[in-house]
Amino acid sequence: MWSLIAADLKANVDHTRVPGPLFWVKVIGKLVVTPQVQVVVLYRIGQALARTPLRPLAFVLRAWGVMISGAEIHPDARIGPGFALMHSSGVVIGGGVVAGRGLRMAQGATLGEPGRGGDPAAWGFPVVGHHVTIGANATVVGPRHLGDGCVVGANSVVTRDVPELTVVGGMPAKELKTVGWELVLGRPLAAGDLD
Repeated sequence: MWSLIAADLKANVDHTRVPGPLFWVKVIGKLVVTPQVQVVVLYRIGQALARTPLRPLAFVLRAWGVMISGAEIHPDARIGPGFALMHSSGVVIGGGVVAGRGLRMAQGATLGEPGRGGDPAAWGFPVVGHHVTIGANATVVGPRHLGDGCVVGANSVVTRDVPELTVVGGMPAKELKTVGWELVLGRPLAAGDLD
């Protein structure tokens, strides 16, 4: 749990702009005053508690996270290290969501299940690759797969799988262009980025 929290905290500060010891000062400062960082830490603690007899406390932490940040992150969601919310208000992540490392989400974005009553084949949760960015008010519901490095534009509604390194946008989301890892990560892909 602690290594996940450390990776999440580091994901909230650009190490190329803040050198040396000032980096950790800024990381701790963001933890103290920024709700979108605090809710991610609460999610990580709740995620650990959800696998123990103390599971009810995980849902207390989820409720506390909603109150302080406006984001609702289910403790059963499985999200890799380096998870960052650009802004937290209105973010919803359902319990069956599986996401890789480096997930970034903006305000109002939703990853979850569709409403019941429709086609049973359409029920399920998204599976999100590594280093995916989901824009403000974007919606991804149902058993969709978002490939590594893809970008879901603001206000998009994803109704089908999104290939790796693809930018999608619109309602329903359509492929707009492909991008390289240098644009997604701000640097070339390195060993371990997709582990």
